[in-house]
Amino acid sequence: TVTTRSDGAEPPETRLSTRHAARRQRLLDSALALLEERDYDRISVREVGGLAGVALATLYHYLPSKDHLFAEALVQWASTMGPDVARRPPSGATAAQRLEGALLRAARAFERRPQLARLLTRFERSDEPFAHEALTRLDATTSDVYLDLLDELPRNEARRVVRVLDAVFDSSLRAWSSGRATTADLRRSISDAVDLLMGDRPA
Repeated sequence: TVTTRSDGAEPPETRLSTRHAARRQRLLDSALALLEERDYDRISVREVGGLAGVALATLYHYLPSKDHLFAEALVQWASTMGPDVARRPPSGATAAQRLEGALLRAARAFERRPQLARLLTRFERSDEPFAHEALTRLDATTSDVYLDLLDELPRNEARRVVRVLDAVFDSSLRAWSSGRATTADLRRSISDAVDLLMGDRPA
């Protein structure tokens, strides 16, 4: 039960929770801002805290390690995909075309921020439980966006399609971010996978 005050002010617990959320959000925003400039390995936790205006001890209270901090920042960045697709739905006469459009949009977002692609690869190679948990949330966020574009298919079939396309996307993104594939290769892999899985489907 939340206790309310007769003067209309928030109870201390609510104010503390709000401050906590605001500080944590500033830390994540600052981590992403620094990733726009350089790779994870060249960013210090102290820099993130300084940019966010949060003391180092407080930062570690909210996010216990640098990896935790940047894993959460990566999940937050990926979570913007759903609202973006809802605001600007991919064009196309068929579900395959719309799905391809969404996947290529995600690829272009990583192309503009290769540091984030390399960070994603780092966490995919990690054996830390928090990294697995963060990636599970990230995958769920993006998969839900793709599933919504396949609402004409039976749900189980749509999940199978998305699972395969996610695997192709992740593999192609790793190859691109490590310099083993070009931007054109990345986009071609995505388009080919969609065509092979869904090319003959009607609108």
